[in-house]
Amino acid sequence: MAGKIINIFVAAKYEATMTTQDNARLDADKGIVGDRYYGEDIDAQVTLVDADMIEQINRTTGWSLTPAETRRNIVTRGIDLNQWETARFRIGDAILEGVELCEPCAGLGGQLENDQRTAADVVKALTRGAGLRARVIEGAEITIGDKVEPDQA
Repeated sequence: MAGKIINIFVAAKYEATMTTQDNARLDADKGIVGDRYYGEDIDAQVTLVDADMIEQINRTTGWSLTPAETRRNIVTRGIDLNQWETARFRIGDAILEGVELCEPCAGLGGQLENDQRTAADVVKALTRGAGLRARVIEGAEITIGDKVEPDQA
């Protein structure tokens, strides 16, 4: 089963606003060109989150959290990203390898805290649903609409 990319986000610096783009270049062993983590961390070159998971969290909690607020680079739809925690998968022509789940931290909890939810509520709700950290094995240009699927090679 394949999902697809519905958004691509980058931030030039750590706490900078995430900006959306229609496409991005993934470089092997580095990440997304122009992103704050490019070449910085072998285990967090790219982060992904599935919009369906965020919508499920919203239904359960009554929140209106958006995928952009999770500060992940690639937003998918129609695929369970957790299945690739230690497996290879494709985004368009790029090959990535899941490293670990993006478990929410206190920093993200604090950023998303508001009158509806505490930081602790955010961390609890997003645990096992906040996405996946991955490394880029083979780079390529990716575009909104590209398939996200298992690597059959």
